[in-house]
Amino acid sequence: MTAIGALTAAYGPSIPAFKEQQGINDTAAGTGLAMQSIGAVIGILFSQPLMRRRGNRVAVGASMGLVAAGSVIVACAPTWPLILVGAVVTGLGLGGCDVLITQLLIVGTGARGPAMVNIAHACFGLGTAAAPALIAAVGATQYRVVFAAIALMALVGVVTIKGLAPSPNPHELASRAQAPGHDAPRRRGIGVAVAFGFLALYVTHFGAQSGIGNWEPTVLADQGFSASGAALATSGFWLAMVAGRFVAAALTRRVPLATLVVASCIGMTGAGALALHGSATAWAYLLVGFFIGPIFPNGLTWMATTGHAHGNRFAYVIAGSMVGMALAPVALGAVIGAHGTGAMPPSILAIAALALASSVLVALLTRKRHPRNDDDPTSESARDHSHPREHSSH
Repeated sequence: MTAIGALTAAYGPSIPAFKEQQGINDTAAGTGLAMQSIGAVIGILFSQPLMRRRGNRVAVGASMGLVAAGSVIVACAPTWPLILVGAVVTGLGLGGCDVLITQLLIVGTGARGPAMVNIAHACFGLGTAAAPALIAAVGATQYRVVFAAIALMALVGVVTIKGLAPSPNPHELASRAQAPGHDAPRRRGIGVAVAFGFLALYVTHFGAQSGIGNWEPTVLADQGFSASGAALATSGFWLAMVAGRFVAAALTRRVPLATLVVASCIGMTGAGALALHGSATAWAYLLVGFFIGPIFPNGLTWMATTGHAHGNRFAYVIAGSMVGMALAPVALGAVIGAHGTGAMPPSILAIAALALASSVLVALLTRKRHPRNDDDPTSESARDHSHPREHSSH
């Protein structure tokens, strides 16, 4: 998870070196991140049939191997087209690792699942903070060293893959736990509505996350911050997300997942409103990062435990959210280009309010619809009985 987090954040700081060494313009340089995002969406979708047919170990091992192979290609590629090939390969592995590791932790670690998912995604966040820092330390022209380090981290995962049981996979556990009538038309309709609600939540919260991560330095520079000060504030935003996930990991045993996600959306919206006061923007976005942190990992666990998002539907929602994450900075950039940096705080506030509305809608749709019993896949006791030895995590 640290390796794929580093991949997510490594291309942006490397763009100056790509332009200098490959003789390309800004638009072409930005295609590296776009190609990785496209690869990630494909990797998410194809990881599910691979896991069903070949088991957990092959699917996760192949995804880790793709991260390592693609990073090596980027590190060694002498030409820009080969770098783009490496970006696609890393994206395939990134998407697979993200969705598979999350699924296996949710279904394979029993009551510890929510905390484990938070910790895993906090490690992802550490990677997003570490990659730019390392590139800043060694210089953008030495980006090859950073991608080689990412490949090494992925290989550590490949070496330890024997610790993962090949079966049962999450699809098998879900089908065993399904109660009679699970596919009734009414339940299917509710399931589709819940899935779209979660998709809206993830797209909007990623819109706020990627919008601030990409545009906060520009906004703060217009407010009089130095380049280093604006960069430091943006780094604080990413680190606050990591802190939020570690705090959430400690709360998951005491606070229901739905409550934790809705409360985080309320905090994100409140902090976004604080950013409307120009002098408080940097501190406000630090708070936004803290509250954004718990939404995605706990939302995934919440979605899985509703009983409406097994297997492919789970993967489709994550893939759709990644598409939103890729498009949000472009849309926000267009708004800023048309109306100036002063348009960013109200835009982020509007996006946060939509995320809050989506979380409340999902909470209402899933409230009191799944009483706990041994045949219900949403029941913690059912999950524990389905895999008493925590098959998927060992």
